[in-house]
Amino acid sequence: MREIEKVLDTNEQVFWEGGPKFWPYFLTGVIPTFLFGLVWMGFLTPFIAVNFLPKGDIGEATGFVNIFFFAWNIFLIPFLLIGLWMLVGIHIYKWLLYKHLYYAITNKRVIMQKGLIGRDFEYIDFDQITNAEVSVGFWDKAVGKTSGSILISSAGSFTVTRQGEQVAKPYTISNVDNPYEVFKFFKKVSHDIKTNIEYPNKLRPSENPGYQSNYDPNKK
Repeated sequence: MREIEKVLDTNEQVFWEGGPKFWPYFLTGVIPTFLFGLVWMGFLTPFIAVNFLPKGDIGEATGFVNIFFFAWNIFLIPFLLIGLWMLVGIHIYKWLLYKHLYYAITNKRVIMQKGLIGRDFEYIDFDQITNAEVSVGFWDKAVGKTSGSILISSAGSFTVTRQGEQVAKPYTISNVDNPYEVFKFFKKVSHDIKTNIEYPNKLRPSENPGYQSNYDPNKK
């Protein structure tokens, strides 16, 4: 669902827009999680099976038995929820999130729309970009055929791990069609806009100076 108008500036032009292809996006990352979820639930099954043991095998006092099983079930709930998330939850989450993923390249920045309940937007201005690359994963080749992702980095695009280490966290345009063509177009726009910002031409007409120029990506 396209809602990028909510964050577009006045006179900001959209040069390219699109969303991810469903199957490459949906399958990326969920298969390992699903398999680990099966192992997790297999390990958890004996502990759940304790609930079905004859009550008399644990103790003669009915009150003690009831308290034991109640406490045991409370203890198991977080582990059971983790297993259900890996088996089912992550698939439902990705399916619901897919409907709200949308990307745009404008004459000022790259915008990434997402959000499950409300719309969230990430963006990176062209003058903040330090690196970009194309990534074509296994599922892009297996089911997407012509899909791939574009990873865009800036000096501040990192996250902090639990150990306090800084790890790169690029902005990602995920599993879009024709990623190489989109990437080449993105690089052209990025280069031209950054040049326009950093090296304004003083000989331009006075009504159209520097970054205020009416940029046309199709102009040679």
